[in-house]
Amino acid sequence: MNPDLRALAAMLYTVSQEAGSIARRLAPEEDWQYPSAVAVRIYTDDCACHLPEYLRRGTPWELGWRLQYEAVLCTGKLAPLRPLLQRAATLASQLEVPPAGWEPRRRPAPDHRVSSTPVWRPYHRSGAELLRTLFGHA
Repeated sequence: MNPDLRALAAMLYTVSQEAGSIARRLAPEEDWQYPSAVAVRIYTDDCACHLPEYLRRGTPWELGWRLQYEAVLCTGKLAPLRPLLQRAATLASQLEVPPAGWEPRRRPAPDHRVSSTPVWRPYHRSGAELLRTLFGHA
């Protein structure tokens, strides 16, 4: 993985952890910002875990813009997330376009996957016949 992508994934994971920590503090108080903290945690955790998919959907600049937008919305008790999200947005917007090695893998044409041997399919058998076949009981 590209070092820049690793740094961005690590920063997103850090934001996710911090948002989770803030959400745990806000939950007992039933604070109105609790749902926002949970939403930021889920979004950044998903971004960190599925970064290649997010970068395939749009450009790194677009991901940076969305992270910057999230940062602007972090006010009040979510303010500690703002600098972390801004740093993640900066890292995302500095990525190369397109990142090397992140192209989707292409499957071979269907005729390459055709097998000459027939495949055993248990669909036409009853449940008892299928169990006898699987477990070898007569």
